[in-house]
Amino acid sequence: MLREFKFPDVGEGIAEGEIVRWLVKEGDAVKEDQDLLEVETDKALLTLNSPYTGKVAKLHCKEGDIIKVGEVLTTVDAGGKEAPVLEAEKKDSGTVVGTLSDNEVVEVVHPVQATPAVRVLAKQTGIDLASVKGTGPGGRITKEDVEKASTKSARQTSAESDAYGSVEKIPLRGIRRTVAKRMAEASKRVAEVTIWEDADITELEQVRAKERKVAEEKGVKLTYLPFLIKAVIRALNAHPYFNASLDEAAEAIILKKYFNIGIAVDTTDGLIVFVIKEADKKNILDLAKETATLAEKARLRKIDLHELKGSTFTITNYGVVGASYGTPIINYPEVAILGLGKIEDRPVVRSGQIAIRKIMPLSLAFDHRVIDGVEAGRFLGVVIQHLEDPNLMLLEGK
Repeated sequence: MLREFKFPDVGEGIAEGEIVRWLVKEGDAVKEDQDLLEVETDKALLTLNSPYTGKVAKLHCKEGDIIKVGEVLTTVDAGGKEAPVLEAEKKDSGTVVGTLSDNEVVEVVHPVQATPAVRVLAKQTGIDLASVKGTGPGGRITKEDVEKASTKSARQTSAESDAYGSVEKIPLRGIRRTVAKRMAEASKRVAEVTIWEDADITELEQVRAKERKVAEEKGVKLTYLPFLIKAVIRALNAHPYFNASLDEAAEAIILKKYFNIGIAVDTTDGLIVFVIKEADKKNILDLAKETATLAEKARLRKIDLHELKGSTFTITNYGVVGASYGTPIINYPEVAILGLGKIEDRPVVRSGQIAIRKIMPLSLAFDHRVIDGVEAGRFLGVVIQHLEDPNLMLLEGK
């Protein structure tokens, strides 16, 4: 019996995905729960498993295709007898549902259904019928289906040059496609403003250097990021409107009473934001360990959906690539994001004297619909105060 496996509703508001890689091919034997394919969604990379045991009869989609929830991914021949076909649905061959003219015999090259004329047209236009979704009765592929597929193929290959010379068309896929959609949404819906300031973290560096060996003995690499997370949480407590979202329909500001900090990490596939849940309840070493673990999982694309959701405020570190200041785009529907720039030694004036201090550049972007500039300055002031005097974090506990 032929059984269809459709792209399931995996929850989390996921409506579509991109086929990254098939793990089976047509004709392969498969078992129930065996990995079939990898699908990139706007949340994570998912591996979908076969709900049936049998043989792969057909792969309905190609790698790189965008698929919707409910769309057929593959047909599995699970063995046994086919379901009976009603008399009213039978034709000469007994395999095609629908009404055809007497001189139009349908060839079924299992499981593709098409007339000889349609097959000739597909051959002439270079269209693989196995990749075409039939809209005719019983899923039969029509002439119009082939023509539509041919037109689409022509559009995809026509942009080899423009008026000035050769070009290369690169499909917008994977994480880059997700980022593009989210950035466009944020740009359209958020009134974003950015302010910049520097933190003198000379004393923090002394604390970090002192505790680094202790952290290493516990298998933890102690970076500046856990301290920055702690400083941000202090500022969020003092200025709760930064730990919020705007419900436009209800015309209400939703203040979050929990602190889930999103951390943007660069991967070979693009930018991914993982989330440290209840960050306010974790100490510096806990944060350092969890940050390193989630960052590695994100880079390997082994991160779970729940580890990518629920952030209330995001930190992005572009200092690792040598940039000092930026205008980070808010991770909508959050209302603010903090950018960390390149940390470096700079000459500064202290008590009338020039001194070399370790400086951390900070860029705070915020939604001006929810937050005013004065409050943004005060928020950044709290962050800097705790970075410049790390004893405050110790005195205030977790």
